[in-house]
Amino acid sequence: MDPNAIFNKILRVARLDATVFDDVRDDQNELVPALVIAGISALLAGLGAFLFFEFNDYPFNNAFLNTVILGSIFLAALYAIWVLVVYVVLVQIFKASADLQSLFRTMGYAALPLALSVLMFIPYLHPVFAIVPVALLLVMTIYAVQSTTTADSRQVVIANLVGLAVMAFVLGIVATTPDAGDAPMGAGLFAWVFDV
Repeated sequence: MDPNAIFNKILRVARLDATVFDDVRDDQNELVPALVIAGISALLAGLGAFLFFEFNDYPFNNAFLNTVILGSIFLAALYAIWVLVVYVVLVQIFKASADLQSLFRTMGYAALPLALSVLMFIPYLHPVFAIVPVALLLVMTIYAVQSTTTADSRQVVIANLVGLAVMAFVLGIVATTPDAGDAPMGAGLFAWVFDV
């Protein structure tokens, strides 16, 4: 693994260059960097939530533990479930060919927009840095999945929407539980799903 090559790929994803997914799709050596990028992106999102609570003086029990540590782990696990849901929808429902490791490689790099959530603490701009990264994530995962499957664009979009819906549903449930004040990072963003 060449750190410079990985950094170059990260910069390409940051510039929304979807051709990076074609480069990492079949490279077995890209699995670990992709998982690390997804993990660091989730960690930065958790840090952003922690900073949001700290800068806005919201009462939150065990904020660092619940947002940075547990929230990051929770978000990373839900993102992995998203990848698995996409795979199942593509292979079982649409009968398209897809490789699970290729999906993890490409979607690991596609998780980079989550890192923008670290800026959620900025006053008056926190909704932007809470919602825009999720929107960018959805767009990047569509490109990531498209590069790994024989499914058509409509099927890829549907599979990704199902994966996002599962993640939003779980986060919405967590955010609306009686202990929602201690919900992991990101969960509060999806509480509106159950308030509608």
